[in-house]
Amino acid sequence: MLRNKDIQNLSELKSTFVDMHKKSDFIFNFIDILKLGKLHGVFSNVKQKGIPALTLIRLLLAFPFIDQKSVFGFTQSYWQQFGCFGKDAYYRLKNNERINWRNFLFGVVKIVINTLEKRENETDNQSVGPKALIFDDTVMHKTGKAIEGISKIWDHAIQKSVLGFQLLVLGYYDGTMFIPIDFSIHRAKGANKKKIFGLRPKDYKKQFRKSREKGTAGFKRKKELDITKIKSAVKMIKSAKKRGIEAAYVLTDSWFTCKELVQTTIENGMNYIGMFSKIKTNFVYQNKCLSYKQIRNRNRKKVKRNRRFKLYYIQTVVEWNGQKVVLLFTRKGKKGKWKCIISSDISLSVSEILEIYSIRWTIEVFFKECKQSLNLGKSQSNDFDAQIADTTIVMVQYLFLAIQNRIDKYETLGKLFKGTKENLLELRLHQRLIALLIAIIEIIEDLFDSADDEEVIKKIINNEELMSRIIRLVNSDYDEIKLVA
Repeated sequence: MLRNKDIQNLSELKSTFVDMHKKSDFIFNFIDILKLGKLHGVFSNVKQKGIPALTLIRLLLAFPFIDQKSVFGFTQSYWQQFGCFGKDAYYRLKNNERINWRNFLFGVVKIVINTLEKRENETDNQSVGPKALIFDDTVMHKTGKAIEGISKIWDHAIQKSVLGFQLLVLGYYDGTMFIPIDFSIHRAKGANKKKIFGLRPKDYKKQFRKSREKGTAGFKRKKELDITKIKSAVKMIKSAKKRGIEAAYVLTDSWFTCKELVQTTIENGMNYIGMFSKIKTNFVYQNKCLSYKQIRNRNRKKVKRNRRFKLYYIQTVVEWNGQKVVLLFTRKGKKGKWKCIISSDISLSVSEILEIYSIRWTIEVFFKECKQSLNLGKSQSNDFDAQIADTTIVMVQYLFLAIQNRIDKYETLGKLFKGTKENLLELRLHQRLIALLIAIIEIIEDLFDSADDEEVIKKIINNEELMSRIIRLVNSDYDEIKLVA
């Protein structure tokens, strides 16, 4: 039976904050754990008519915890007495092209990581799982065609084109929790040449435009709109490595798996594990250039069974671009669809590859929680600099919730990593949740041969009603399960 003592939903935690901390001093003190004062250097060249930038940012970070959804709503609320600044002060801050929001986010991330590592060293306990960098993207839906840089984006979740941005996120899994460390925002050119970025010419002309000084942070961010997500991911890996983020693996889904990203991962001292689905790509196998499907067919009589994950698999070692890699073919049931995972770490067992790859689902939970609880992607500002600012603020809010979630389970920070051997072996959130989802998918696949486990799991994570029922199942005893079901 799955163990579930430490499952917490971040949206529930947010509600707890709102109920417990409606005090005049909370709005100023709740961010102290992140020690944001150390980051004043990021804003040293930015002045808001005498108002310190960090003061405004602290207030912006507090919004979801005091039931505020917008700057205007805040300035009209009870909480305005603790800020005493007009709405223009906040807008000027968010629209400022000179603020390096990427440096600000990295600064907060380093404070979080250093705080947790310090506690680990003090208690002589290390994180349970492997450390990994995780890439994935999500669609940020928008409603205003006048938003700077907006375009039509294909949303795979609903299988239709929508107005918005594509948000690419790089996360860091420290062995226990997911930490967002970098992101870029992208638009799509579209296949219809008569429509500019998928928009009618008259709508494109109405878009907000702003001249930015070359070399500023805002100028560089605006240029990222039109670079490929692969190129952006490569830059993020190099930047994370340069800033001292140490990980053993880079994890992605099939969209990102390509020669450039795998090579960059290896060059930066990490191993790559990701889904693979590119039909035309050839590997060297038995001195022949073959596609991954051809390799699988040649080994169809070597199918084995993994009891732990309850799946059939074929494992081969091939050469790709001069590098030895593992191709792991898996399927659920004898009639399930074959999936292919590529791993540059050829020393791993089948179970180890699957366990490490399951960590990738933590980024899906991150997207779901940020959209549900922290209004990720809901900013309707026309200024692209404000879109970057609002996205950064959401990620720092998530960091606060995530670290507070870990701390709140213990009486003090000193007890954060203390515990018995049983506590350390307790399955973490992603492991328990994914284990339960896989069990559900196995049942579905027995009924429907065409079920795609990756797609079904993603849809469940992003469906509020289903997720709520599943979490209740995980936390329920037998009698309650019958009521939930």
